[in-house]
Amino acid sequence: MRVFLLSQDYDGSPLYSLKKREVQYLEKVLRLEKGTIFTAKDTKDNYYEATLEDEGTLLLKPTDNPEDTLLDSLSGYSGPFAPIDVYVSILKGKKNESVVRALTEIGVRKIIFMDTDNAQEHDFSSHQKERLETILKEAVQQSGSRSPILSGPVSFFTAIEKAEGKKVILHQSIRGKTTYIEKVFTNDDIKNVASLFIGPEGGFSDQECVLAENNGFYPVLLRTNILRAETAAVYTAAAVQSLLHPNT
Repeated sequence: MRVFLLSQDYDGSPLYSLKKREVQYLEKVLRLEKGTIFTAKDTKDNYYEATLEDEGTLLLKPTDNPEDTLLDSLSGYSGPFAPIDVYVSILKGKKNESVVRALTEIGVRKIIFMDTDNAQEHDFSSHQKERLETILKEAVQQSGSRSPILSGPVSFFTAIEKAEGKKVILHQSIRGKTTYIEKVFTNDDIKNVASLFIGPEGGFSDQECVLAENNGFYPVLLRTNILRAETAAVYTAAAVQSLLHPNT
């Protein structure tokens, strides 16, 4: 279901001051008028009945029935979602934005950017970080998905230490322990975290693959064509989510 996502600094008060971009979204994109009632939620997945008081203010009232005041009648999958954490190397330019948008719409739990050996960029500017947060928020509002935790960049070594559950690293060449996604995950894993590691445009280095394997990762080769890094991230998350669907 599609809802309006409140900013991360929302403190729970009944009055919410809209930022300029939020005003434009409500008035120009959704074409809402003063007095319109709709559903909003905060980053902790608490839902509110929101009333547009004027062009700069919302009146918020907690609700247990968010479906009653949805922004539209679009239906959506209500879960349960498998807990999928995607660790992706910093990519070039706006590819990072594309990855955040798509993974948010899919419904992953976390998106963690990494600095890896073959990455051409090694950090984000403050503007880039702000832009990624904006992309995430817009994707949540568009798709009705939950809000994933967005973090990083962290070093590859730190990412290896943080990864939980069943851990997979994608690579571009045959390795001795190579396997495939459908052999790693079964329906019984739906409640277990799936940690997916996606490399940069040049792929992971051999040293990174060995480190991952030595820490319990499954080296996975996709059964498909050669994919761009940003495509591989989305493809892999979607494939794992499909494998871990409770009704399959």
